[in-house]
Amino acid sequence: MEHNLIWGLVVLISGIFIASYGNMLFRFVLAFIGFALGFSLIMWVGDGLGQGLQLIVALVAGGIVAGLFYYLVKFSLYIAGGVMGLVIMASILGLFRLAGLDSGIFGWILAAVAAGLGGLFGHRLGNIVIVLATSLAGAYFVVLGLSALFITGGDTEDPLALLGTAFPLVLFATIALISFLAQHQVFSLRQRFLR
Repeated sequence: MEHNLIWGLVVLISGIFIASYGNMLFRFVLAFIGFALGFSLIMWVGDGLGQGLQLIVALVAGGIVAGLFYYLVKFSLYIAGGVMGLVIMASILGLFRLAGLDSGIFGWILAAVAAGLGGLFGHRLGNIVIVLATSLAGAYFVVLGLSALFITGGDTEDPLALLGTAFPLVLFATIALISFLAQHQVFSLRQRFLR
């Protein structure tokens, strides 16, 4: 229970930062995305480590992935495209789960393909892919953090099942839309002043 509290707070704070400052502070947002991904990955797969060691390994893994993402800013459009593809596929799989279809391992394959295709074609969208990716990723991490904090034994164990019920899916879509609209307005203002 205590490690769910820490996990929930870390991911919730990361999600809020990503959704709020995605376009303005993208290099730091990349680090937050990397930290949240690395931390959550260990929390999902590291059950055999014990709670204390799991948290330490999750912090270290989050720090390593955060540093890696921070220094890969030259590939930011590719990373943003991959994140966008991954989160879009997670929400589509959530819709399938809502309809009663469990994708299982096929869902993981689809998520990997979507991340790869998003990364491959993300740069073609230009800088707007950053706004899209950070809105979606921030909303996903907010919902994941809230699930870890308030749902005991919930769907935090399967990242593709997180959006498989109505309330988390609607909350995700609402936060993503609000974040996108706010970030797009800032993006448009910056584009006008740069001309």
